Amino acid sequence: MAEPLLLAFDLGTTRLKVVAFDERGALLGREASRHREHADGERAWQDPDAWWADACALSRRLLARPELARREVAGCSLSGRGGGFVALDGAGATLAGSWSDRRHAAQLAWLVEWRREGGHLANYAAALLAKLLYLREHEPAVAARVRHALYAKDFLLYRMTDEAVTDPTSGPDREDFDPRALAHARVARELLPRVAPPWAVAGRVTPEAARALGVPAGVPVAVGGHDGICANVGAGAGTVGAYAVTIGTHAVVRAVTAEQPPGSYRFYGLPPGRHVIGGNAVMAGRAADWFVDTWLEAPAEEARAEAFARVDAEAAAVPPGARGVRFLPFLAGQVAPDARPGAAAAFVGLRASHGRGEMFRALLEGGAFAIRSIFEQVRGWCGEPAVVRFTGSGAQSEVWRGIIVDALGRACEVTDHVAEARGAAIYLAVALGLHPNVDEAAAALVRPSARIEPDAARAAAYEGLYREWLRVAEALRPLDASEPAGGPV
Repeated sequence: MAEPLLLAFDLGTTRLKVVAFDERGALLGREASRHREHADGERAWQDPDAWWADACALSRRLLARPELARREVAGCSLSGRGGGFVALDGAGATLAGSWSDRRHAAQLAWLVEWRREGGHLANYAAALLAKLLYLREHEPAVAARVRHALYAKDFLLYRMTDEAVTDPTSGPDREDFDPRALAHARVARELLPRVAPPWAVAGRVTPEAARALGVPAGVPVAVGGHDGICANVGAGAGTVGAYAVTIGTHAVVRAVTAEQPPGSYRFYGLPPGRHVIGGNAVMAGRAADWFVDTWLEAPAEEARAEAFARVDAEAAAVPPGARGVRFLPFLAGQVAPDARPGAAAAFVGLRASHGRGEMFRALLEGGAFAIRSIFEQVRGWCGEPAVVRFTGSGAQSEVWRGIIVDALGRACEVTDHVAEARGAAIYLAVALGLHPNVDEAAAALVRPSARIEPDAARAAAYEGLYREWLRVAEALRPLDASEPAGGPV
C-alpha cells in the first residue's frame, strides 16, 4: 500500500515553495522558484497565472522524484503571504494581477478613516476592498467583470478546487467580513471568498487541476493559512508564550498570547482563540537578496545558494562590528518599533579599506539589530518568551542566526527552512483527521534541530554595537523623505 504524502504550497512574497512531508512531519522534498517581478514606472506587480504555472511545474517535478514513487498524495494545503490581490471573472480568468505598488492608497486611506469610527476592518480586508475600489474608479470596465476577489494563496486554492475560500487571518480576522464595511465600500459579499478555519477542507482537486499538478483527482485541499501563522505553527511556536523570529522577505518577530496586551500591536488572530503580537522589519530579509543581486550580478536561481554561501563566508571572516561599517535595513521604510515610512537604507562608516565582506557583515548585523529593537518592544508587551524559534530561509544561514542570537543575548531554537509549509501541512493533518487539533498535530510534526546559545564575549560586544546602531538610526532621521518610497501593500 502506498504511503501517504502531505503536499504543501507556500506562496511567499519572493518565492513559491512546494514541499512534501510524510504523516509524521519528516521533510521528503522541496522545490522552489523565484517570482518574476514586473514594473512600469511606479507600478509593480506579479502575474498570478505565472504562480499557478510554477505551482504545477514544481509539484510535478517534486512528485516525479524516484524516492517518492511509493508515496501517494493524501491531500494538499496552502500557506501564503498576506495582502496579495487577484481579481477573476466568472470563468476564472485573471482580470487584475497582484500589484505591490500604492496606486490604491487613496481608497485605502478612505477605508481606514471609516475604521477609526469603530468599524471592524482588518488590514488585509481593507487592502482587498481598496483594490476593488481602485478598479471601480479607474478601470470600471474591468471592475464590472469581477466575480471573485481573492488573496494570493486563495487564488492557488481556487485553481485547485474551483472554490473561493480564505482563512480568517488572511482576510477578515474574524469568522466573516463585517457587513458594515462591505456596505460602506458598496462591495457585494458574493465577490469575496467564504471564510473557513485553516484546518477545514476547502474542496477537492478537480480533474483538470490534478492533471496539471500531477496529483490524484479528488484529493482534499485544506484552507491553510497566512504565512505568518503557518510559520509559528510550523515551528512549534503556536502556543501561548512562544515567540518566532522569521527571516524571509521581511524580518518579523511574533509572540502568541491568550489576550491582547494593552497598547500592543496585534498582527491578527491565531485560530481558534489566540492573538499574534509583533512587529515587522520591512524588507530586512530581502536586503540580503538585494545585496547578492547587486554585488554578484543576480545569480540564477540554482546558483543562489552558492552565492549566499560565498558572501556568508566573507562576512564570517569579519569581526563583530564589521570594522566600523553600519547598515540600516530600511529599504522600504521602517514600521516598527516606531513608524518611519520615509526612512531609507544606508551604509555608514565606509572607508576605502572596506570590501564586500565588511558590507555584508554590516547588513547581517543591521538586520539583527532591527530584529532586536522589535523583540524588545514585543517582550515589553508580552513578557519573557517560553521559547524562541527561528523560521524563514534567511535563518538557515549559520552566520546570520548566530549574529541574531548574540545580538539578542538569548538562546534560540532552529527548526528547518520550511516552517511555513510545515504549518500548512499541520493544518492538513488536522483536516484529514490524523490529529484532533492543531496543538497536538504540531507536537507530533515539529522537531527542533538545534538550540543555539549566545557567545558571552560576542553578546557583550553587540550590546555596545546595538546602542551605537540606534544612535546612527536616530542621527539619520532628519534625512527621512517626507513621502514614503512605497513598498508592499
